[in-house]
Amino acid sequence: MFRDNIRLAFHNIRHRQVRSWLTILGIVVGVAAVVALISIGEGMQNSIEEQFESIGYNTIILSPGGSTEQASGPEGRMGVLKAMFGGGKPAVVDLSVLDRLPQVVSFGAQRIETGMIASENLDGQAFLRITGLTYGMTDYFNAYFNGFPIAQGRNFDQSDRSVIVLGAQVATDLGVAVGDQVQIETTDFEVIGILESTATEGKGTGGAMTFRGMDTGLFVPIESLETLYGGEGKISQALVEVTDQTDVVEASQAIKNLFSQFETPVQTITAEEMSEQMKSVMASIQMTLTAIAAISLLVGAIGVMNTMFTSVLERTREIGIMKAIGAKDRHVLSLFMIESGLLGIIGGAIGVLAGVAISSLAGGVLSGALAVGPGSGGISVSFAASYSPWLIIGALLASFVLGAIAGVLPARRGAKLRPVEALRYE
Repeated sequence: MFRDNIRLAFHNIRHRQVRSWLTILGIVVGVAAVVALISIGEGMQNSIEEQFESIGYNTIILSPGGSTEQASGPEGRMGVLKAMFGGGKPAVVDLSVLDRLPQVVSFGAQRIETGMIASENLDGQAFLRITGLTYGMTDYFNAYFNGFPIAQGRNFDQSDRSVIVLGAQVATDLGVAVGDQVQIETTDFEVIGILESTATEGKGTGGAMTFRGMDTGLFVPIESLETLYGGEGKISQALVEVTDQTDVVEASQAIKNLFSQFETPVQTITAEEMSEQMKSVMASIQMTLTAIAAISLLVGAIGVMNTMFTSVLERTREIGIMKAIGAKDRHVLSLFMIESGLLGIIGGAIGVLAGVAISSLAGGVLSGALAVGPGSGGISVSFAASYSPWLIIGALLASFVLGAIAGVLPARRGAKLRPVEALRYE
């Protein structure tokens, strides 16, 4: 009987193709929207987790300013994020005191300024962001700088001054090669290295906690920025690595306490805290968008219900004949519920394929578009949409169940028809 009901359901769907496909289209739109949004959100969260794992959860981000009490509250935490995401001004912080903490393995700092840049082959002048680095920072925090791959020339030496390493794109724009001169303000800097192009290497522009804009970066020793702009010891941000056995939260508090002894207010946030905050924000956004998308799925279910009510009305005499030859209420009920369930699962299957296609295209468009952070241009979340088996199975199951439920009321109406009344219907 079940097989016969499926055969009859397919026959009825094919017999009313235009109406059936319009009904299916409503399910397709809802399922595609839900699958696309969830897969994009999961892809972003997976990418964030991978990026922070590559940097290391034993990394602490330190920014100048604030107070110990402020930094521990919501306002202070927002201040840390603003400082990290390019909102903090350089301030004097003596990082050498970190050597007093046995749990600290390494640390490094960067200072970001905007300067007037000129070169022999540049027509006019340009205002670009310049990043000053403490010696060894690209080695201590290699993952943060995407490996800092030198394509030509060399990296900084400890004794270097008035030298510069350029990203591939900015080197092309300035028309310079290794050994040429670049002028920052009124001081000449020798180009000692040019980085590999992240675009040609397929490395992207940066990740959840990596320096963004390597291709357009201008890197100099931090002492050179001190000479240019004054303010010895000023930094915009520091990265601190602690031992793997250390409780990172306790180490973060110890760092704040240490600097408070020297009346140097700093704010700190751990890589894990930053990761959780970013994932929490993205999860909230994803839930909101998914809820909105689910409304279109509900509209599709209403379309299924409307189609099934019309189908029951048109097939009233058929129902009467079925019941006259012995069909019971449950047989009629199952027939219409199977038909509505098939409408749902067909729409769900097509919707899943459409959602996968949409999220794949959207992933490429959105990657790098979320720039809100440190470095020369902010944070760029590069990701690929993630399609978990549970997402695909859940979407198909939900579309079938929703379709079947949408057919319950019309199916009950058909099942309750009395044979005599149904056979008289014209």
